[in-house]
Amino acid sequence: MTRGPIVFVTGSPAAGKTTLCAALARQFDRTMVVPVDDMRDSWVVQGHAGSVDWGDETERQFQLAEHATCAVAKVYSEGGFTVFIDHCRNLARLDQVVAEHLAGWPVLKVCLQVPTDVALDRNAKRTNKSFDTQALVPIIHHVTAQHFAASSRDGWLVHDNSGGDVQVAVRAVVAAIEAL
Repeated sequence: MTRGPIVFVTGSPAAGKTTLCAALARQFDRTMVVPVDDMRDSWVVQGHAGSVDWGDETERQFQLAEHATCAVAKVYSEGGFTVFIDHCRNLARLDQVVAEHLAGWPVLKVCLQVPTDVALDRNAKRTNKSFDTQALVPIIHHVTAQHFAASSRDGWLVHDNSGGDVQVAVRAVVAAIEAL
């Protein structure tokens, strides 16, 4: 059986990562979506380091989650699944994760970009979080600035997702997957 592609989808909070991953998962026969936040927030029972007040322990736990996510993704990829990883992280770190844990695997890296004001507006209207989304405002500012600064980074499919039409993004990502 051929390995299925592994697709990292990143972007600032409220860029549309979860929406895109769900829409993409409906495009293939066998799919899996791995939200790294769910792994961290739901699987860690005691000792969870939150992502709002970032520290050394938060970084360590994110790296553990990234390693575990890649291990799960490889198992399902070997089983012929297309795996979508939903993860808010800077592009340089994700390049490192792919190099360390997914070398030799069919990987597509997708960065959803939206202007800060669009992400802030979307974030203010969110109902899918169990916490006050205003806590994400500084993270949105920081991550959006990082992603726009790195928008010409080699090896990334960068998609302006500010229009909100998920099917436009789906078509772009599916075409890139087919080109793998």
